[in-house]
Amino acid sequence: MNRLYFVTCLLLLVIGCQTPKQVITPTFPNHSEQINLNRIKMITKAESNHSDSKEGKKPLASEPGVSIEYSENKIPFIQLDLFFEDAGISIIEEIIAGTILEHHIIALNQKGEIIAKQPVNFQAYEILETKTEVMRNKVIVGESKKPVKVNSTTPETKISREAIERQYTDRDKVPQVLEIKEGKVPALGEYINIYLELTYVNPQLEPNCESYSGNCNGAKQKFFEDITGRNRRELDILRNRYVEGEVAPFPNLTESEQVDFKANIKSKIENLNGVFGPKHGFTKFMFREWNLVSSPQYFRIQSINKNGKQTLLEDRIEEKKLTNESEDKSNSEENDSHSIFDSPTHTKHKRRTIPTP
Repeated sequence: MNRLYFVTCLLLLVIGCQTPKQVITPTFPNHSEQINLNRIKMITKAESNHSDSKEGKKPLASEPGVSIEYSENKIPFIQLDLFFEDAGISIIEEIIAGTILEHHIIALNQKGEIIAKQPVNFQAYEILETKTEVMRNKVIVGESKKPVKVNSTTPETKISREAIERQYTDRDKVPQVLEIKEGKVPALGEYINIYLELTYVNPQLEPNCESYSGNCNGAKQKFFEDITGRNRRELDILRNRYVEGEVAPFPNLTESEQVDFKANIKSKIENLNGVFGPKHGFTKFMFREWNLVSSPQYFRIQSINKNGKQTLLEDRIEEKKLTNESEDKSNSEENDSHSIFDSPTHTKHKRRTIPTP
């Protein structure tokens, strides 16, 4: 009896000492505490090269300047880089994820007129192009038992392309080309200002991360899965077009698509609100939309490159300076007073009548 009692206690002890259930530790994403739009900037190539340089940091000119160039099909454009380090929002990633529904870079002239407006453009793929030369030769073995090459052909060139998707970080500079509207090309020396507009959607939520196996972004991904899927499909189509040698921009959401996706997100939020329990421990979701505008940046038109001819602002300023100096000198000579050291026949001498008593 004592032996049976001992075995029973031992079994109870073993059962009670089983490995406890694994506790899932929430994995919250690391985000900046604030979205600082002052850190979203358009920078010139000189600024971009200056930040990448490992040499001594010399201060750049306080007044950044840009150049107007013309493409082969005679479209005027300005080239700048989009930079958003420490802005608290990763522009390219958020566009692909669908949280940024609408986005535009806008340039205004001195009169406040829009001279350029376009979506944020990002080179989605880099093209790896490989060229291979193939030579075809006919080889005949004669009586000497040695091979003889005849009918050698010219090399055939084969080209293969591979599209490699680019991954942008918050420290990357994203090249942008702003096409200027017809009849709105600013003149040398004029100022323009450029800023970025965003429509950003980010629902307010406090999820129970255990519901999604520790993935605290699980609910957010569910809200945007339709937009993310659409963007991924478009990226795959774009990849194939690049491989075929066709260059095309990423197709951004149309106005009707934006309206449909917003309605879809709101519907999902309404369906999830009020659902509680061990697998869905959430507070209330709220649809939140921000229309964000970055701080404007001012640039001066420093040069215009058209038809292979470059006109520089510095040259215009120097020409104007020389013209002004020439005019000042001419006016000075005309207004110069009579001098006793002038010869009697000098043109500045005037005939004078001296009255006699």
